[in-house]
Amino acid sequence: MMVSYKQIKHFSIHATDKDIGGVKDILFDDKSFVVRYVVADTNTWLPLSRKVVISPISVTAVNQEEETVDVAMSADTLKNSPSIDEHKPVSREFEETLFRYFGYGYYWIGPGAWGDFAHPNQLADPELTAMGREELENKPDNHLRACGEVNGYEVKTSDSNVGHISDFIFDTEGWNIQLMVVDTNNWLPGGKKLVVLPSDIKNIDWSSHNVTVDLTQETLMGRPEVDLEKLGDATYIEALVANAKLT
Repeated sequence: MMVSYKQIKHFSIHATDKDIGGVKDILFDDKSFVVRYVVADTNTWLPLSRKVVISPISVTAVNQEEETVDVAMSADTLKNSPSIDEHKPVSREFEETLFRYFGYGYYWIGPGAWGDFAHPNQLADPELTAMGREELENKPDNHLRACGEVNGYEVKTSDSNVGHISDFIFDTEGWNIQLMVVDTNNWLPGGKKLVVLPSDIKNIDWSSHNVTVDLTQETLMGRPEVDLEKLGDATYIEALVANAKLT
Protein backbone atom coordinates (compact mmCIF):
# COMPACT_ATOMS: atom_id res chain seq x y z
CA MET A 1 0.00 0.00 0.00
CA MET A 2 1.13 3.53 -0.78
CA VAL A 3 0.69 6.51 1.51
CA SER A 4 1.95 10.08 1.38
CA TYR A 5 3.70 12.03 4.10
CA LYS A 6 0.88 14.58 4.20
CA GLN A 7 -1.68 11.81 4.58
CA ILE A 8 0.06 9.88 7.34
CA LYS A 9 0.52 13.04 9.41
CA HIS A 10 -3.24 12.84 10.08
CA PHE A 11 -3.07 9.23 11.26
CA SER A 12 -3.35 8.16 14.89
CA ILE A 13 -1.02 5.57 16.40
CA HIS A 14 -2.55 2.56 18.14
CA ALA A 15 -0.56 0.53 20.65
CA THR A 16 -1.72 -2.92 21.72
CA ASP A 17 -3.63 -1.44 24.65
CA LYS A 18 -4.61 2.13 23.68
CA ASP A 19 -4.22 5.10 21.36
CA ILE A 20 -0.82 6.74 21.89
CA GLY A 21 -1.19 9.95 19.91
CA GLY A 22 -0.60 10.77 16.29
CA VAL A 23 2.13 10.89 13.67
CA LYS A 24 4.24 14.02 14.03
CA ASP A 25 6.90 13.42 11.38
CA ILE A 26 8.71 10.82 9.28
CA LEU A 27 12.49 10.26 9.33
CA PHE A 28 14.07 8.88 6.17
CA ASP A 29 17.55 7.98 5.01
CA ASP A 30 18.69 10.53 2.42
CA LYS A 31 20.98 7.99 0.70
CA SER A 32 18.74 4.91 0.44
CA PHE A 33 15.43 6.84 0.61
CA VAL A 34 13.98 4.35 3.09
CA VAL A 35 11.68 5.48 5.89
CA ARG A 36 13.41 4.59 9.16
CA TYR A 37 11.16 6.06 11.86
CA VAL A 38 7.74 7.45 12.58
CA VAL A 39 7.98 10.29 15.11
CA ALA A 40 5.09 10.09 17.55
CA ASP A 41 3.28 13.19 18.77
CA THR A 42 2.97 12.40 22.48
CA ASN A 43 1.82 15.77 23.84
CA THR A 44 -1.39 14.34 25.27
CA TRP A 45 0.07 11.51 27.34
CA LEU A 46 3.82 11.90 27.94
CA PRO A 47 5.29 14.40 30.42
CA LEU A 48 7.32 17.32 29.05
CA SER A 49 6.31 16.34 25.51
CA ARG A 50 9.05 13.72 25.17
CA LYS A 51 9.60 12.77 21.55
CA VAL A 52 9.75 9.06 20.79
CA VAL A 53 10.28 7.27 17.51
CA ILE A 54 8.74 4.07 16.18
CA SER A 55 10.56 1.88 13.69
CA PRO A 56 8.59 0.25 10.86
CA ILE A 57 9.83 -2.98 12.47
CA SER A 58 7.10 -2.41 15.08
CA VAL A 59 4.33 -1.48 12.64
CA THR A 60 1.81 -4.26 12.07
CA ALA A 61 -0.69 -2.36 9.90
CA VAL A 62 -1.36 0.99 8.25
CA ASN A 63 -5.06 1.59 7.59
CA GLN A 64 -5.83 4.42 5.18
CA GLU A 65 -9.59 4.26 5.65
CA GLU A 66 -9.42 4.48 9.44
CA GLU A 67 -6.27 6.65 9.33
CA THR A 68 -4.40 4.53 11.87
CA VAL A 69 -0.93 3.07 12.36
CA ASP A 70 -0.96 -0.09 14.51
CA VAL A 71 2.19 -1.02 16.43
CA ALA A 72 3.17 -4.21 18.24
CA MET A 73 3.93 -2.69 21.62
CA SER A 74 2.12 -1.43 24.69
CA ALA A 75 1.84 2.23 25.59
CA ASP A 76 4.16 1.69 28.56
CA THR A 77 6.79 0.07 26.35
CA LEU A 78 6.82 3.13 24.13
CA LYS A 79 6.64 5.47 27.10
CA ASN A 80 9.82 3.98 28.58
CA SER A 81 11.71 3.85 25.29
CA PRO A 82 14.64 6.20 24.62
CA SER A 83 13.47 9.67 23.56
CA ILE A 84 14.99 11.96 20.95
CA ASP A 85 15.86 15.62 20.90
CA GLU A 86 13.95 16.82 17.84
CA HIS A 87 16.42 19.69 17.40
CA LYS A 88 19.39 17.35 17.00
CA PRO A 89 20.17 14.65 14.41
CA VAL A 90 19.41 11.06 15.37
CA SER A 91 22.79 9.39 15.84
CA ARG A 92 23.77 5.79 15.21
CA GLU A 93 24.53 5.50 18.93
CA PHE A 94 20.94 6.44 19.71
CA GLU A 95 19.70 3.88 17.20
CA GLU A 96 21.77 1.16 18.85
CA THR A 97 20.32 2.08 22.25
CA LEU A 98 16.80 2.07 20.80
CA PHE A 99 17.20 -1.26 19.03
CA ARG A 100 18.70 -2.91 22.10
CA TYR A 101 15.74 -1.65 24.13
CA PHE A 102 13.27 -3.27 21.74
CA GLY A 103 15.44 -6.31 21.06
CA TYR A 104 15.57 -5.72 17.31
CA GLY A 105 18.26 -6.71 14.86
CA TYR A 106 20.21 -3.85 13.30
CA TYR A 107 18.99 -2.83 9.86
CA TRP A 108 22.40 -1.38 8.99
CA ILE A 109 24.08 -4.81 9.16
CA GLY A 110 23.56 -6.52 5.83
CA PRO A 111 23.29 -5.73 2.14
CA GLY A 112 19.68 -4.57 1.88
CA ALA A 113 17.46 -1.75 3.10
CA TRP A 114 16.60 -3.89 6.14
CA GLY A 115 19.89 -5.70 6.58
CA ASP A 116 19.58 -9.31 5.47
CA PHE A 117 15.80 -9.14 5.20
CA ALA A 118 13.22 -7.95 2.70
CA HIS A 119 10.72 -6.59 5.22
CA PRO A 120 11.30 -4.62 8.42
CA ASN A 121 9.07 -6.85 10.60
CA GLN A 122 11.56 -9.70 10.20
CA LEU A 123 14.06 -7.77 12.31
CA ALA A 124 11.74 -8.27 15.29
CA ASP A 125 12.31 -12.05 15.23
CA PRO A 126 14.95 -12.80 17.92
CA GLU A 127 15.93 -16.12 16.31
CA LEU A 128 16.61 -14.50 12.94
CA THR A 129 18.46 -11.47 14.26
CA ALA A 130 20.47 -12.75 17.25
CA MET A 131 23.73 -12.47 15.34
CA GLY A 132 22.82 -9.05 13.99
CA ARG A 133 23.16 -7.38 17.38
CA GLU A 134 26.90 -7.92 17.61
CA GLU A 135 28.82 -4.68 17.94
CA LEU A 136 30.76 -3.44 14.92
CA GLU A 137 34.11 -1.72 15.24
CA ASN A 138 33.37 0.51 12.25
CA LYS A 139 29.77 1.61 12.43
CA PRO A 140 28.33 2.99 9.19
CA ASP A 141 26.98 6.53 9.46
CA ASN A 142 23.27 7.12 9.18
CA HIS A 143 21.78 9.83 7.01
CA LEU A 144 18.46 10.54 8.68
CA ARG A 145 16.39 13.58 7.76
CA ALA A 146 12.82 14.60 8.57
CA CYS A 147 10.22 14.88 5.83
CA GLY A 148 8.97 17.92 7.70
CA GLU A 149 12.39 19.52 7.23
CA VAL A 150 12.79 18.77 3.51
CA ASN A 151 9.18 19.59 2.72
CA GLY A 152 9.29 23.06 1.16
CA TYR A 153 12.89 22.86 -0.05
CA GLU A 154 13.39 24.54 -3.45
CA VAL A 155 13.96 22.22 -6.40
CA LYS A 156 16.84 23.02 -8.76
CA THR A 157 17.17 21.44 -12.19
CA SER A 158 20.34 21.67 -14.27
CA ASP A 159 19.14 24.93 -15.81
CA SER A 160 16.49 26.49 -13.57
CA ASN A 161 14.62 26.55 -10.26
CA VAL A 162 11.13 25.19 -10.84
CA GLY A 163 9.30 24.72 -7.56
CA HIS A 164 9.56 23.06 -4.17
CA ILE A 165 9.21 19.64 -2.55
CA SER A 166 5.64 19.29 -1.34
CA ASP A 167 5.19 15.60 -0.48
CA PHE A 168 6.72 12.11 -0.26
CA ILE A 169 5.04 8.89 -1.36
CA PHE A 170 6.20 5.61 0.17
CA ASP A 171 5.02 2.03 0.47
CA THR A 172 4.15 0.46 3.80
CA GLU A 173 5.79 -2.92 3.17
CA GLY A 174 9.44 -2.12 2.56
CA TRP A 175 8.89 1.53 3.58
CA ASN A 176 10.75 2.76 0.51
CA ILE A 177 10.14 6.27 -0.77
CA GLN A 178 8.86 5.64 -4.29
CA LEU A 179 8.25 9.23 -5.39
CA MET A 180 8.68 12.81 -4.27
CA VAL A 181 6.25 15.50 -5.35
CA VAL A 182 7.40 18.84 -6.78
CA ASP A 183 4.91 21.71 -6.59
CA THR A 184 5.62 24.30 -9.30
CA ASN A 185 3.10 26.81 -7.99
CA ASN A 186 5.78 29.32 -6.93
CA TRP A 187 7.31 29.24 -10.41
CA LEU A 188 4.40 28.54 -12.81
CA PRO A 189 1.00 30.29 -12.46
CA GLY A 190 -1.56 27.68 -11.43
CA GLY A 191 1.22 25.23 -10.75
CA LYS A 192 1.51 21.48 -11.19
CA LYS A 193 2.33 18.64 -8.81
CA LEU A 194 4.94 16.59 -10.64
CA VAL A 195 6.78 13.44 -9.59
CA VAL A 196 10.50 12.84 -9.26
CA LEU A 197 12.17 9.56 -8.43
CA PRO A 198 14.73 9.11 -5.63
CA SER A 199 17.22 8.24 -8.39
CA ASP A 200 16.67 11.74 -9.82
CA ILE A 201 18.01 13.36 -6.64
CA LYS A 202 21.54 14.57 -7.15
CA ASN A 203 22.01 16.43 -3.88
CA ILE A 204 20.11 17.71 -0.87
CA ASP A 205 21.69 20.84 0.55
CA TRP A 206 20.61 21.35 4.14
CA SER A 207 22.30 24.73 4.49
CA SER A 208 20.66 26.38 1.47
CA HIS A 209 17.42 24.39 1.74
CA ASN A 210 17.32 23.10 -1.79
CA VAL A 211 17.13 19.79 -3.64
CA THR A 212 19.09 19.43 -6.86
CA VAL A 213 17.70 16.96 -9.40
CA ASP A 214 19.61 15.45 -12.29
CA LEU A 215 17.00 16.69 -14.77
CA THR A 216 16.51 19.64 -17.07
CA GLN A 217 13.59 21.99 -16.56
CA GLU A 218 11.98 20.61 -19.73
CA THR A 219 12.33 17.02 -18.54
CA LEU A 220 10.86 17.78 -15.15
CA MET A 221 7.94 19.67 -16.66
CA GLY A 222 7.27 16.60 -18.78
CA ARG A 223 6.90 14.37 -15.75
CA PRO A 224 3.40 13.09 -14.89
CA GLU A 225 1.24 14.91 -12.36
CA VAL A 226 0.23 13.02 -9.25
CA ASP A 227 -3.32 12.43 -8.05
CA LEU A 228 -3.09 11.76 -4.33
CA GLU A 229 -6.63 10.36 -4.35
CA LYS A 230 -5.34 7.36 -6.32
CA LEU A 231 -2.54 6.28 -4.00
CA GLY A 232 -4.47 3.16 -3.06
CA ASP A 233 -4.35 1.99 -6.68
CA ALA A 234 -1.16 -0.02 -7.13
CA THR A 235 -1.55 0.02 -10.90
CA TYR A 236 -1.68 3.82 -10.88
CA ILE A 237 1.54 4.09 -8.84
CA GLU A 238 3.31 1.57 -11.07
CA ALA A 239 2.27 3.63 -14.11
CA LEU A 240 3.52 6.85 -12.49
CA VAL A 241 6.92 5.32 -11.75
CA ALA A 242 7.15 3.76 -15.21
CA ASN A 243 6.24 7.03 -16.93
CA ALA A 244 8.75 8.95 -14.81
CA LYS A 245 11.51 6.52 -15.81
CA LEU A 246 10.72 7.06 -19.48
CA THR A 247 11.35 10.81 -19.35
